[in-house]
Amino acid sequence: MTIAEIHGKLSPYEHMEDLLSSDVFSTFKYLDVNNGLIPFLKKATSFKDNAPPDFLDDIVEADYIFWPRTTYLNREPDVLIILTKKDQSTMAILIEAKYHSGKSNTHREKDATDKENNPLEHLDGDQLAELFKELQDGNVYIGDPIIRDKYIRSADNRYLFFVTAHYASPRHDIEETFKVLRTKQYFNQNYQRLFWVNWISIIGVIDEVNSRETWKSAPTMRYLLEDLKALLQRKGLVPFNGFTTPQKKISLPKFLFWEEVEKVDQPLFSEIDTSKLTKAEKYFWRGNKEWQSEMK
Repeated sequence: MTIAEIHGKLSPYEHMEDLLSSDVFSTFKYLDVNNGLIPFLKKATSFKDNAPPDFLDDIVEADYIFWPRTTYLNREPDVLIILTKKDQSTMAILIEAKYHSGKSNTHREKDATDKENNPLEHLDGDQLAELFKELQDGNVYIGDPIIRDKYIRSADNRYLFFVTAHYASPRHDIEETFKVLRTKQYFNQNYQRLFWVNWISIIGVIDEVNSRETWKSAPTMRYLLEDLKALLQRKGLVPFNGFTTPQKKISLPKFLFWEEVEKVDQPLFSEIDTSKLTKAEKYFWRGNKEWQSEMK
């Protein structure tokens, strides 16, 4: 599907964040965890203080569950990733990804009830806050018993990563989520477990990995990264590296707005003789005595 998208064969669907999530994280799934996923996650910054994650070393394995359902608030995050470290301890990374859209908040009635008709303990419908609650409470359905056991063992190491196309951290969305968490007094001590990272940083990750890897043992792995890079470039998810210096000198015309006399074949005035303009009160400029009309 990625190759079809690169060649414009999926144009009606290219704006879909589910497709982008699939492109990126399915690529990472087939790569060594330290040649894709982990370098990408390390580009993230904390919601709380913009600090990078410091818990992603010694990862040896990743299990992916795409679009799992939460079992209490009925949310559907994009990916749940269970990471296993060298010492066999585990951690859970919940990915909520956005592309062109914002958070999918939900209106919930104050007297809403759960399946057993008990009062529903929700977080005002804020998508990130509710996903964070579901993650920490362990309310994610995982069918595979081995992966489910790893998730259960990750109880003290669960993190939510918000992935967007913004160049800078989307502070409005983040502050909105924090406000809900503070109001509900929910997991105050765990605010540092929420992170943000952008899609744009992936190209830098790809370049870093390809610069240090020879791929002698798995040469086709390079193709996966090259295809992903081509796709991100097609979508415009590329870093901004500043403006380049123009190669040619740009000559500016003598006048920039209008001319006092009409030119041939031009129905509108094109320039103004600025020597005939003077400052006027309540207006930016107006003509001198030779001019009868005022300009705003």
